[in-house]
Amino acid sequence: MKICFYALVFLLLALGSRTAAQTDSSKVKPRQDFQIYLKQPVKKIKLLMYEKTFLPIQGKLSEDRKSIIMKEWEPGTRVHVKVLYGDGTEDECKSPCFIDPVL
Repeated sequence: MKICFYALVFLLLALGSRTAAQTDSSKVKPRQDFQIYLKQPVKKIKLLMYEKTFLPIQGKLSEDRKSIIMKEWEPGTRVHVKVLYGDGTEDECKSPCFIDPVL
């Protein structure tokens, strides 16, 4: 009788841990990068931050230097960008900019 009880408890624990492991893996969503398209190739990003909180956003220029790729940007939040072009001119942009996911 004790052996049946222990076998039942072991079986229930094994099934419970298996479903918990499956549930945890389905909750994790991969982070997606987003990008802002620019008018022309950029020499340098001077400023990249959230408009309301003034917190900086981690970003880098794309290979063709025509867009800024942002890491961990919170969708729906407004962005303030200031860039320096190759000819020495500066440009500022506040959302709504064209912010799209990186494919």
